[in-house]
Amino acid sequence: MKECKILVKTIQYGQPRPYADSYYEYEIESEGFYEQDILDFCTKVLKPCSQKRSEWNTESEGSYFAGYYEFNKISDNKYRYFVVNPYCD
Repeated sequence: MKECKILVKTIQYGQPRPYADSYYEYEIESEGFYEQDILDFCTKVLKPCSQKRSEWNTESEGSYFAGYYEFNKISDNKYRYFVVNPYCD
């Protein structure tokens, strides 16, 4: 039997002040998963977001307000997942 583990550390969660964008930052450590599995977990379960920062278009209302994510490998089996949700009144 193979054992797989994911450890999520929340660095930042929500708005830093009223009327501000929301920021979500996580550090993920994993055992027994591929990098793509961790990315799927982050973007579909942890804090759903489907748009990479490189795809984010500030001139398109739909794209802008959908927010964006960044996903980086920090070291072996350790990742950073960051999501921005623009403030909308």
